[in-house]
Amino acid sequence: MNNWLPHFNRSRASRRVLLAVLITAAVSGYFMGLRQTRSQVSLTRPTELSTAQASRSGDAPDRSVPGIVTYSEVNRKRSGPNAGWRSDLHLLIGPPRLALTTNAPPEFRAAAVAQRQTRRAFDGAPPVVPHPITQDSSSACLACHASGLAVKDRTASKVSHAHFSNCTQCHVPAGGPQIPLGDAALREPSSGNSFAGFTAFGPGKRAWPGAPPTIPHATLMRSDCLSCHGPGGLYGLRTPHVERLLCTQCHAPDARLDQRLVAHE
Repeated sequence: MNNWLPHFNRSRASRRVLLAVLITAAVSGYFMGLRQTRSQVSLTRPTELSTAQASRSGDAPDRSVPGIVTYSEVNRKRSGPNAGWRSDLHLLIGPPRLALTTNAPPEFRAAAVAQRQTRRAFDGAPPVVPHPITQDSSSACLACHASGLAVKDRTASKVSHAHFSNCTQCHVPAGGPQIPLGDAALREPSSGNSFAGFTAFGPGKRAWPGAPPTIPHATLMRSDCLSCHGPGGLYGLRTPHVERLLCTQCHAPDARLDQRLVAHE
């Protein structure tokens, strides 16, 4: 009758051992989960070092994690591996050229005047554009010509007048129109034209030796004298006193400019 008691006692002991193992595993897993959760939460919390602590420890705050910025600042915020990359045009401007200490020799001035005439139909005409034009707005021209951008041996002439919205209204391509023209009369606009413009006036006259020379050209659309006579202009046209701001205080327009006659054939 009592033969089953030993088996019952052994199975009861086995159940107790199994229950103890399960309880131990459950308790261990619970505490391990709490520990892992606490470590993950600590990683999401920003660690900031106050100014006082930084000054005492001598360590700078960690900059490896980018700061949070507003949406309006995203485009202006420089971050990532290309944060130090700069592609602005004004960074290509070379060092300023040194101004002359004395006036350039006459032969250099004559060479500069001859070079200017190669890009003008006549004396006083707006210069032509010596490069291809892809102008969507005046800002495309002003990107280089507003400040007289100089890159290596290439120099963009600085604008000598106030900024206007349509540069090609006066400055046309040197190679002619950029559109195909089927009419022969349009392809040769100068045929049958007997107009002859002014030639270069020459150097300005002086009232007496040592007096400031007169201005040998018209001043219309030439309000910024330093665009041609400053350090960025041709060597033969540079002035030795760029620090003086009011040019017409000493240099007056030559009266003979208004008395010239257009030469006709």
